[in-house]
Amino acid sequence: MHILVIGVLTVVGSLTEAKATNDGSWCYRDFGAARPSNCSFYSVQQCLIVAGTFGGVCERNSPPPPKKEKRRAS
Repeated sequence: MHILVIGVLTVVGSLTEAKATNDGSWCYRDFGAARPSNCSFYSVQQCLIVAGTFGGVCERNSPPPPKKEKRRAS
């Protein structure tokens, strides 16, 4: 019962955080999904609570690759 309550509170808390930033270091992904659905977890423990409750996978959030700058001809 305690695990369920903690899981629900974690999910509700993650939904109320700024989702546009997507800057958490851990992401939750459903089994069979190609992309993570929630990257707002700052610790693996937070992510594992959700993964244990809903059945999924926790992955490290990899930052987007840096954009290449065009060089100007001198």
